[in-house]
Amino acid sequence: MAEIVKENQEQHTGLKLNYYLPVLKDGVKVVKLIINPQEIAEQNQKWSLVLIGYVIGGNPTFKEMLKFVYGVWNFVSTPQVFLHNNGYFIFKFENEEDKAAILQQGPYTFNYRPFILKQWDLEFQMHKESTQIVPMWVMFPNLPIQFWAPGNLGRIASCIGNPICTDKLTTQEQRIAYAKILIEMDISQPLPDSLSLELPDGKYYSQDIEYEWKPMYCQDCLKVGHVTGDCKKRPAEYREPQQNIKKKPTKE
Repeated sequence: MAEIVKENQEQHTGLKLNYYLPVLKDGVKVVKLIINPQEIAEQNQKWSLVLIGYVIGGNPTFKEMLKFVYGVWNFVSTPQVFLHNNGYFIFKFENEEDKAAILQQGPYTFNYRPFILKQWDLEFQMHKESTQIVPMWVMFPNLPIQFWAPGNLGRIASCIGNPICTDKLTTQEQRIAYAKILIEMDISQPLPDSLSLELPDGKYYSQDIEYEWKPMYCQDCLKVGHVTGDCKKRPAEYREPQQNIKKKPTKE
């Protein structure tokens, strides 16, 4: 980071700009932009090797994200990493092959929370990105081993979301205490604690569900990190009352 900002504000390092006479409309200055197809093409080319990432329900520091990139993405050339003010990280790769390899090896988690990666495009707006559908690792404890066929695991996962894949130990059946599946889930809806499995003989089996990370989701601001009743965007008179906490007297 020190190298990036070194000599940042020296005039000889910046882009020289021309002066354009402002446009007045109804007494108000208006910026009239010119869309140049060549400039748009150049920007698309410049950003084509970029992925945009963010951690659902987390706010990692720049140093923490660098540690993740060096440790987890060590099978490709290390990308340039930039931090956006809204908590988004921008990863610029050296070539298309490295970027594709990162996407193919995903999805990823950061401190047990979903780490979302998106391809950059012209319409992407960081502050409007939805955090409603996210991949989550889901455990099915004590799932009878006869239900571990890929088809049945897919049917079980599909009951609560869109299945992506199992973890390695589930695939190899080397840990049979529980099956673990990565599932895209709508976290704006209540996450079930169990589901009902219908057996071939017509009987039913109640299967418990556990989550590696269970997010708090706000229906008011549509973001992760707090429950609906505690949202700052909700009028004060409609917020959940806070419990009175007695503070210890401070010494003079």
